[in-house]
Amino acid sequence: MRKCVNTVAVLNGDGKPLSPTRPSRARWLLKQGRARVINIYPFVIQLTCTISNPVVNKAVLVLDDGETFGLAVVEHCRSHDRVVLGADGKTRGREISDNMRERKELRAARRNRRNKKRGRVGESKLAYRHGTEYPASIRADVQAKLNAVGDILRWFPVSRIILEPVKVDLVKERRPGVKGKDYQQGLSFGIEAESRNRKRRLAVLKRDGYRCLYCGTPVTEETARIHHFRARKSGGTNRYDIQGTLCEKCHTSVSTEQLALVFDPDRYPDTRAAGRLMHGRYLLEAGLKGFSLSLEVKYGYETQVKREEINLPKTHVNDAAALGAREGYPLRLPPALYKIEYRKRHANRKLFNTNPGVAHYRAEADRQPHVDQARMKVDDHDHETNRKNRSYRRYVRNKYYKKLKTEGRFNYDLLPGKKRLNEPYAVNEAVYVDEEGRPVVVKNRRIWRDQDLSGLPPRSKLFEKGDLVRTKEGWLAKVISLMSDGQVKVLFCERKEGRKCQFTQRHPATLRIVQKGRGRCWIPQKAALLPSMN
Repeated sequence: MRKCVNTVAVLNGDGKPLSPTRPSRARWLLKQGRARVINIYPFVIQLTCTISNPVVNKAVLVLDDGETFGLAVVEHCRSHDRVVLGADGKTRGREISDNMRERKELRAARRNRRNKKRGRVGESKLAYRHGTEYPASIRADVQAKLNAVGDILRWFPVSRIILEPVKVDLVKERRPGVKGKDYQQGLSFGIEAESRNRKRRLAVLKRDGYRCLYCGTPVTEETARIHHFRARKSGGTNRYDIQGTLCEKCHTSVSTEQLALVFDPDRYPDTRAAGRLMHGRYLLEAGLKGFSLSLEVKYGYETQVKREEINLPKTHVNDAAALGAREGYPLRLPPALYKIEYRKRHANRKLFNTNPGVAHYRAEADRQPHVDQARMKVDDHDHETNRKNRSYRRYVRNKYYKKLKTEGRFNYDLLPGKKRLNEPYAVNEAVYVDEEGRPVVVKNRRIWRDQDLSGLPPRSKLFEKGDLVRTKEGWLAKVISLMSDGQVKVLFCERKEGRKCQFTQRHPATLRIVQKGRGRCWIPQKAALLPSMN
């Protein structure tokens, strides 16, 4: 039978990792004062004395690369192998890439609008990455995995690292039947065009035989419509396999939703994640070699054979555990796994953070009864009229501001450039319980300079975003937001069956801080029961 064991990481007095120990042994060391707690999740202790020449079992760290990656530390004991730590995590590289693309589109649109108003043709600026050939999203993905590996190397005596990189044939994923010279040449080979878009358009028309895919009507280059079966706003790209030829009538019917074309995602696999991972593979390998440990690279076919021999289900952690296990030795698995969650460095950052107070005042000024609504509207296609009405809009709003100032109802804190923020629009940063048991809200750090901080408790007593807390029922939860009435909104780390929502609001007095929030948070998860092996 396959056994499940629980272990506690142990550090020597000089900070070097030792072989993991049993939880009962760790409790005895803590009660005797011979060790102290270093980390909660995963639980790590450090001895108060230094052991000279310790005997340490060899351990191997295995990284199963992917957009959702798996980590496993396999210790090689005398009679068996045991997984002392298993974790999986999902990086934020795709989210970062989408945000940067959105920012690029917004800036391009703003630049075009400004150039139209000034009466000149907009010119796109070329962006260069100084000192690196990798985009920020891929570098963030690689660095997130290296940070998790660095944590493990500080806690466990790892002697070598095994990496299973992503290696996918993207051409065959998109075109399963491709072979011969078409594999290297592609659809656009031999087509001459003055632009990339026209070359792509002619390639799609040539592939479809200059006929509508729906009704079969012959089309020409001028009358044809190239349709994206998966819209770009929904994650589609300019790949050939998700574009097709339609006639003008069918394309109009699709645009007006009179005709529906069913999109089969299995025919058009999303290879974006695999492409990004293979792009950053060598950057990841270079980072792992920087830990001064031997690095061994293995591939998916080796993992599948070893996992099926051990009779493990397909998961990222099990793949990593199978690669680290030795042949002929029984494997013991951990009863619980960890999920690594990464936080945003700037949780409240926006692409264009507008001032809510000024926007409110402008809306109120535009709704005054004496205002000519026709002159207040902005038409993006009539720039001459916009220039004429710009002074009128400014006059209406300044008149309304002057009226509020005369009546004493104008809030100067809402003006741009002010150091302070208005109370209703300040973001809650922390909550603590005072001596009388009442929750006290600490506002945005930008206005902390105007508050008396002498009465604030230490940071270990403040509830902040990302903190791990435990409820009075014993449930582990994560703080996701802080309400203006002092309530703390938490998200349960384990799924609660029968609950409509997995988050709730709790009074801070009913919560206990287990671990302060960090850039990467190790959250324990219940491991699925694995099939036994005879």
